[in-house]
Parts: sequence; structure tokens; C-alpha cells
Amino acid sequence: MYVVVSGNIGAGKTSLSQIISKEMGFSVYFEDFHSNLFLKEYYKDMKRWAFATQINFLALRYEQILHHVLLSEVPSVLDRSIYEDREVFAKALHEDGLMTDAEWSVYDKLYNLMVSHLPTPNLMIYLEKTVDELLRNIAKRGRDFEKIPREYLESLDLRYKKFYADWHFPKIKITTDIYENKDAIIRKIKDALYNSRYE
Repeated sequence: MYVVVSGNIGAGKTSLSQIISKEMGFSVYFEDFHSNLFLKEYYKDMKRWAFATQINFLALRYEQILHHVLLSEVPSVLDRSIYEDREVFAKALHEDGLMTDAEWSVYDKLYNLMVSHLPTPNLMIYLEKTVDELLRNIAKRGRDFEKIPREYLESLDLRYKKFYADWHFPKIKITTDIYENKDAIIRKIKDALYNSRYE
């Protein structure tokens, strides 16, 4: 069993994953952005580094699932899914002209080959926050390379809403504060996993 926590940059995916791990005894696997060789350059010149950055994230995510999650003897939680890599980030870069048609074709081929070997998550948990909340959270964590324009977050927010609407597997949405409503959120996740109460 494994679940994925999805959501825009700064939505609180890592924090919610830690709560799930602590409260439910899941192994937790975080997005290893430090291992992405291109991320700092990407935020400086998105068109130049979009393809390399997305391919690197795709490889890291696939490796994480294949070598850790699927071999774990206990249920796992990931703080971002390989699916939103394509449906939100890579697709946005291609549609906005930051990834060429040829680059998108290569990316899409690799993605489809990879996910064909992976089981679908038992549950996708979507953390939805306003863009103002995202900006505050990004500022709080103070990562030097995360100088993210509001317009980019707004564009991703629209794509995330579509991604969630189009996800035809077990899913739930969380819009409340994850700390103030921790117990209710954990109950909601357990209901979805063990009692098949989805949204």
C-alpha cells in the first residue's frame, strides 16, 4: 500500500506526509529536490533548463518508487506523485512554450514507459491552498532558489484543480489547516483507505 500527497508548491505536502507517517506508522519518502542537478538554474532561466529539470525529477521519482516504496514492508507515503510531474509541471512547460515539441515527445515517452511498470497509488490526497497561502509558506521556508512569480503559482493552481478533477482513482481533498484539524484529517484518510469513502 502507498499513498501520495499532491499539491502546489508550498501547499504543505511534506508536513502532511510527516503527520501521516507519525500517526499511521507509514514509511515516508520526500521529494529530493536537493538531488535535482538543474533546479537552481531552472528558476533563473526556465526555458533553458525546463526539459533537463523535468527529466531529472522524473528519474528521481521513478527510482524512489521502484527502489524504496515498492520494496517497503510497511505502507508508504510520498510527498509528491510522478503523475503530477507530467500532468501539472511538464505539461505546463510544454503548453507555455518552455519545453519544445521534441522535448515533450521524449519526456512523454519516458513517462509512459515508467508508469506502465508502476501500480496506481491506493489513495491520492490533494492539498488545496490559496495562492496567498502558498506565497506565505514559500517565504517562510526561505529557500534561496525559490523566487517564484505569483503568476506561475496561479497557473499551476488551475492545472492542479484539473489534475484532481481528472484523477479517476481513489482520492480525497484537504482544504483545512493540517495542524488545527490533524485528527479529522487522519480520520478522513483512514476512511478513504480502509472504508472506501472517497471524494
